[in-house]
Amino acid sequence: MSKGRYNYYDPEYDPNVTEGYELLLMVNDQTFSFVVLQTDSKRVLVWGEEYDNEELRAPSDLKGILTAKYIDVKAIVTSATFTIIPKELYKESDLSEYGRFLTLKPGDTLLVNEIDEGSIVVFKVDEGTLKSLKNRVAQKSVFFTGKVFVAAISFGRHDNTNLYAHIEGNRLQLLHFRNGMLNFYNSFEFQNPDELMYFIVLTANELELNLDETSLMLSGEVNISDKKIHRVSDLLPKVYLNQTKIVLLPQGFLPHQILLLSGLTLCASLVEN
Repeated sequence: MSKGRYNYYDPEYDPNVTEGYELLLMVNDQTFSFVVLQTDSKRVLVWGEEYDNEELRAPSDLKGILTAKYIDVKAIVTSATFTIIPKELYKESDLSEYGRFLTLKPGDTLLVNEIDEGSIVVFKVDEGTLKSLKNRVAQKSVFFTGKVFVAAISFGRHDNTNLYAHIEGNRLQLLHFRNGMLNFYNSFEFQNPDELMYFIVLTANELELNLDETSLMLSGEVNISDKKIHRVSDLLPKVYLNQTKIVLLPQGFLPHQILLLSGLTLCASLVEN
């Protein structure tokens, strides 16, 4: 049974009147989250989480929202299989060669995004995810989760002493900038607080960051009182929730909770294969 829920539903929202609205989706292996946004004001009208992907393929509870006409529909896919290539070295004709470095299964599709001004990411989207998005989101509007994370953090202030961490379920993304440029991005799967701490500390050490001086900026499914965050703060004393504000949230909600979906509003162009 779906655990899908509305975090917020503006009483003024009417799925029959959606002129000037856009639909933003974040699709995981089994579930998806979404936001309906008033484009000009960047105001969140509807925000839902943890709906089964079957609801995307055959809408029922969300039929009115998912089948409405929007000025734009975009989606984030949380692919764990990707490779980042310097832009000057990327060749569209070599896409199949890049795919040889990834673990692909029958039915998988390779998509391409510009992750920032200097890098291209080639990433895998599995057949099930594409079926969920079919007839709902054009491939040119499907974005790699790391691209959206980079765009969201770039929207705010970042410096060399910040390490950015985004957590969704058991998936951790880590991001670091150096002198205003993307220096590191990777994602990891963790099963417990010790593994979460391991990946964060390992990355900080590989980047030669001073643990006492580094600020760990958190976003996603996380709060400061989480046991897993207490474990991390044993070694990194400066742990904060990311306060980058991209969209206008209802009262009572915090920007870090919706960072990726709001960051999707910043993604307008990509390389199509």
